Amino acid sequence: MFIDINSLDERTGLEADICIIGAGPAAISMARDFIGTPVRVLLLESGDIEFDGDTQELYASDSVGIPYFALDQSRLRYFGGSSNHWDNWCGEFEPIDFRQRSWVPDSGWPFGLEELLPYYDRARPICGLPPRRSTEWIQERMGVPPLAFDASRLKYHFWEVAGPPIRFGEAYGLELRDAPNIRVVFNANATELKTDETGTMVNSVEIRSLKGRRMEARGRFIVLACGGMENARLMLDFDRFQPNGVGNRHDLVGRYFMDHPLDRVGSIVTDDPMKLIDALRTSRRGKHFYFPAIVLSDAAMEKERVLNSRIQLRFTTTENTLQMLQRVGRAVAAGQVPSRPMETVGELLLSADIVAYNLYRRTIADLPIVPKPASVTEVLFTFQAEQAPNPDSRITLSDKRNALGSRQLVLDWRLSELDKRSLYVQTKLLGIELARLGLGLFRMEPWLAEGGNSWSPDVVIGYHHMGTTRMADDERRGVVDRQCRVHGMDNLYVTGSSVFPTGSNINPTLTIVALALRLADHLKQRAATSA
Repeated sequence: MFIDINSLDERTGLEADICIIGAGPAAISMARDFIGTPVRVLLLESGDIEFDGDTQELYASDSVGIPYFALDQSRLRYFGGSSNHWDNWCGEFEPIDFRQRSWVPDSGWPFGLEELLPYYDRARPICGLPPRRSTEWIQERMGVPPLAFDASRLKYHFWEVAGPPIRFGEAYGLELRDAPNIRVVFNANATELKTDETGTMVNSVEIRSLKGRRMEARGRFIVLACGGMENARLMLDFDRFQPNGVGNRHDLVGRYFMDHPLDRVGSIVTDDPMKLIDALRTSRRGKHFYFPAIVLSDAAMEKERVLNSRIQLRFTTTENTLQMLQRVGRAVAAGQVPSRPMETVGELLLSADIVAYNLYRRTIADLPIVPKPASVTEVLFTFQAEQAPNPDSRITLSDKRNALGSRQLVLDWRLSELDKRSLYVQTKLLGIELARLGLGLFRMEPWLAEGGNSWSPDVVIGYHHMGTTRMADDERRGVVDRQCRVHGMDNLYVTGSSVFPTGSNINPTLTIVALALRLADHLKQRAATSA
């Protein structure tokens, strides 16, 4: 059932077995998992089905650390959450990501990859992915042999990209609307968690709309699922009953903020760019894509005492034949004469061999288009880096308040010496391997080669907000336990990337969904035993 809070009488009772605050990938995945069960679920969405500027403005925040994208642009506040601008890049964490690494302070999850594998299997179709495939299976279907890297140094790891991207609100909204045990309440902003006198039990959630409606929602179990930043902001701001904020007895809420820095690490001078491009290109299987990256082996990470980052190939070209064919096709479909018709025909005739080859690749072999070798102007490498957990990289509260009277957050994003040194070591090893294989001369970017802790002015981030309510068995090291229950609280849980102790090098959504399904299983058991 879909409900607009503004259509309800303020005396209406909103009660359920499980009350989930938020309606992004984690919350929607959890709620779907309860369809057909006797468990009643209440999903509280701050926004509506469509984007609304006034609601989005509630995300206005300040950044005082490393320059960061505007915080009201790097996340979305309507049904489906940030999946509404997601490109569907996915990947599973590796075993080393869960380990306590002696050279990475505050690393280690309470469990290993084997705990999450069955939930990855369940999360994959939700994210539009086929069953898990081995690296060897993917490489075989790329049609070219992989680069013969020294396995003690480097290996392949693949992103998986579904097309078109899954917008969770669009994809799963009808299921939730038609489920008799699910209620989705729109325009319902959580503004306060009301606890009992001991501070160990949440009795109710105060919710308000921008139109002035104020109500309370109750659930036997409360789940925060508002994203890597907002989960922490809410817990810090819910401080009327607990002065330092909910679950913050050890001053950990908001700390250890992580993202994935992205930029270029270097370029390569080579007489044969196609050998590299073909060996490190995207592999297309129907509507599914595998995008290769180069990562360090576990042995190399341990030997060099560095993080688990990834480097991928990019290249720039002049207008290639695919672009010309697309331009001609669009013009013809619109009943127009293609621009520069004689030049275009002449170029296509001169490129007949590559046109035929690409038609074969696309229509017969189901492989991606490749450029003409002469059109390649630069072959470069970019990175997506794991960030080391850092307690000084954090979210705090501002004195500024939004339209609902809630305090805005302040982000102080910081990177460490280990973050940059890890990239330097991995890039250096890549350059050595490319030279050994006779693939060209690698040129490292000056900002990376110079050492120190200064970063490129062009460094950007992946919008992958992680770590601010981290998971640990010891409440002095984490905000939530291995079941994602807030330490010291009986019925308050947190899900999403904010519980990640470390962030790996891969986009987080698939892991977010897997953890949400794992929490759903846990709450099914608790709901059954407490009924």
